[in-house]
Order: sequence, then C-alpha cells, then structure tokens
Amino acid sequence: MRLTLHKKKIAALLLLLALGTWLLLTSSRLDDRSPTEPPSEKDPSGFQLPSGAPLQMRLAAYRNNLRQPVRNAERFPSRPELVLVVQVRGGPGSGARLQLLAESLQSAGPGATSRLLLVLSMQQPCPEAAQAMRSITFCRVLPVYFPYSLSFYPHEFPGSDPADCPRDMPKESAHLKGCINAKYPDSHGHYREAAFTQDKHHWWWKLHFIWERVREVSGHSGHILFLEEGSYLFPDWLHVLRLMQKQCQEEGCHMLSLGGTGIPETSPDPQHIELSGFVAPRHSSAIAVSRETYYQLMGCLAEFCTYDDYNWDWSLQHISAACLAQPLKVLSARLPRVLTLPAKAEDGGMCGRYGPCANIDASSQALRAKIRQLSGQLFPKAINIASRQQEVRNPPSMKNGGWGDIRDHTLCQSYARL
Repeated sequence: MRLTLHKKKIAALLLLLALGTWLLLTSSRLDDRSPTEPPSEKDPSGFQLPSGAPLQMRLAAYRNNLRQPVRNAERFPSRPELVLVVQVRGGPGSGARLQLLAESLQSAGPGATSRLLLVLSMQQPCPEAAQAMRSITFCRVLPVYFPYSLSFYPHEFPGSDPADCPRDMPKESAHLKGCINAKYPDSHGHYREAAFTQDKHHWWWKLHFIWERVREVSGHSGHILFLEEGSYLFPDWLHVLRLMQKQCQEEGCHMLSLGGTGIPETSPDPQHIELSGFVAPRHSSAIAVSRETYYQLMGCLAEFCTYDDYNWDWSLQHISAACLAQPLKVLSARLPRVLTLPAKAEDGGMCGRYGPCANIDASSQALRAKIRQLSGQLFPKAINIASRQQEVRNPPSMKNGGWGDIRDHTLCQSYARL
C-alpha cells in the first residue's frame, strides 16, 4: 500500500510538471512578452533568475530550460565544437568560483573559446553566480536549472517533507510514528537527508538533459566535458583533451579524465597518460563523456538509480562493475589539467569548493602561481600510455548509503522519460 502511494505521488508530480510544461509552451506561443516574464533590458538573451514562491520559481526554471537562452550567440554565431558543463551549486562563493573558472577557460585563448558552449547547470537561483555568468563574454553561455532542487521544493519531496522520518530514528519507531518513508531506511539504517541526495539527482538529470534536450548539442559528435564547481583549468586543457580524444579512438576507451584529487608531489611526465577502470573519486572531477558512452550508461538506469549510495561517482563505479557489458575504460592524464580548490577556504584568502570566498584576487594569484611552477611541462607535442590496466570489474568496497528511499529511486529513473 505504501509503495502504491509513493508511486502515485511521483506520478502526480510528473503530471504536474508535464502540465506546467504545456502551459509554458502555450503561453510563450500566445504571448512571448507576457506580464509574468517581461523582456530583460540587462540580458538580451532573456535569461532571468527565478524568484517568488516555490511554484513560481519552478515554472520560471522550466520556462528557462524550454527556451534555453544562449548568451553571446550574436557574437559567436557558429555551432559549438566544444561543450563544457559545470554543475553550479549556488550559494555564497559560487560567483567567485565561477569567475575563477572563467579566468582559466579564457587562458586557453580565443581559438579555443570562440567555438565553445559553456553550460551552467544551476542547482538553485543565485544572484552572485548570475552576475559572474553575465561577465563571461568570450564564448556562448547557456544557463539551465536543475528543476528538482531543494530551492524549488523546500517543504516537500524531493526536498524535506515535514512528514519524513528523522535520519536516526529506529525503523520500529518510524513504523509506530507512521512517517512517510518508514519502510525505506538505507543500508546503514538511516533515513534520507534531502541535502545529501541532491548532487546525485542533479548529476544524473544533467547527463540526460544535456545529451537529449539541449538544442545546441543536437548533432554534437564529440565528447562533453563535465566539471564540478571549484575547478580551475590549465592553459593546455584543450590541447591535451584533443590528443586524448584521438588516443581514445584507438584504444576504445569510454571516458577521458583531465582531473584528479590534486597535483602529485612528484611531478609526472606531462606526456604520460594511463588507461584504467573508473575509480571514484579519482576520475570524477573532470570527465569527458561521448554520446555512445552516455547511451551505455542509460542502459543501466535502474542499477544506477537504485544503488544505495548518495554519491554519483561511486554509483557510476558500481554500474561499471555490475551492469555494463564491459567495465568503463578511462584514459586519464597523469599530470592533471584541472586544479580543484581545497574543500574549505585556507588562510591567506584561498577560496574553497564550498562556502564564501572572501578574496578572489588572492585565490587567482595562488592558482596562477601553481600553474607557473608547471609551465615548462604544459603543451606536450604528443602523449603516450605509460600504464595499461587490464579490464577489471572493480566494485566499490562498501555502500555509503543515503539512497534507500524508493521516492529517490523513482524520481531518478523518471529523468529518462522527461
């Protein structure tokens, strides 16, 4: 009975979203300059920050995702050859981190950026991030919104419903209380925490939405590079990516990885790359995915969406080991081409991956200093595989939990049908 109710709630949510989509399409056809969305004088593309009550923000997010306002399209009219997607969490410091990423992108030069589409997948409306986005003038920029974020559903699923079971409530007590998800604790006996489920939902939705729904990507035959907020690219990131794409075709790999957990203490040969299985979190900070690999991952939709781990990268490692016909083969640079900000702000003003960024200038100087130390090792003329791992199914050693709720499973699987 409880399972039936959950399915009915999810079906009702999807029906509401479908109705909202129809209304948005109808209203935009009848009156493109409706009172609810006046033309923006500041932004010729028509982009606007969702505001107001949660339902109003949801509809504004869907309107944005349907219209797909591309900034700088007049300046760069050609179809993009490169697509880079950034998952933007929003909140304090997001604007500063986006500015740093833009600075690093621009260092690759106009030859790299003029045919680039930068997709910003926003987790919540963030004026600071929107301001940083508007300052990017060197490439096409497409802002989209993850429509199931906690900002749009603050007091109901996928956010935190007041009738949800508290995280640490014993299952027997949850049944006595009659809270919504009493039957569905995770592998460790805990109930869902909405804030922890959001990143996995966002990543999987984003993967599908970019490949299937973004009109700018229609017909795109290359890889799409996915980055996390708090990334800073080396000047030769595109040069190395193109070398790796060619090598990947010869090796039959599934993904490319430009990132890592940090710069190795002993600097590796900049020409060396390695072929191995997908390992989280080693390969999660900057991965390039082809359309063919995307289709293969979608074939493991149910396995990904029901695996009890709130981390998308560990869930990806699981389906590589347990579901795909062949485990994922990743071609990765031994010298990472992406610097990842520290988890928290450091002394001296260095921005972190989370929280406010008090001194963006100090962060920029520190990041550029690190790259200058490695400047003699950038732009290799060729690359070669220094190590080659045999195809091994490498399952995660344990489930991290946080993903036992059947509502998360159902919503996650619904993205492929939207």
